[in-house]
Amino acid sequence: MGLFDDIKKAVNSEVPRKIKTNRTVTIEELYEMLKQHEDEFPVPFKMSSLFGKHITFQRHPQLEIQLIVSVKGDEITVRPNNQEGEIESGGISIRTADLKNGFGLQTEFNRDDYVTDVTAKIEKIVNG
Repeated sequence: MGLFDDIKKAVNSEVPRKIKTNRTVTIEELYEMLKQHEDEFPVPFKMSSLFGKHITFQRHPQLEIQLIVSVKGDEITVRPNNQEGEIESGGISIRTADLKNGFGLQTEFNRDDYVTDVTAKIEKIVNG
């Protein structure tokens, strides 16, 4: 991987992912399908109805990111939601996710891998 590829992967870690389905599904149908495979996902998820119905994956403890899944017709959107904190001392601030994953772009690389993995699992469950 070159520098350009590294930067692209880091930027993609917070970009919503789209999944085209073979048919129209509702958020309730998607939730039931995912629930049958919940042991395949690294963190638990639940149905949420705050600001519209969606599926919320619990905050990943190491990556400090949460995934929000919504459905519209035959398209599923997996939206990363950063949940990271910072430690500040003497005017210097450090992201807590960097302490857990390493400095540089390592946190973003790990987040991109996580979002890509969850999106692929959802797509496989829905489209077979």
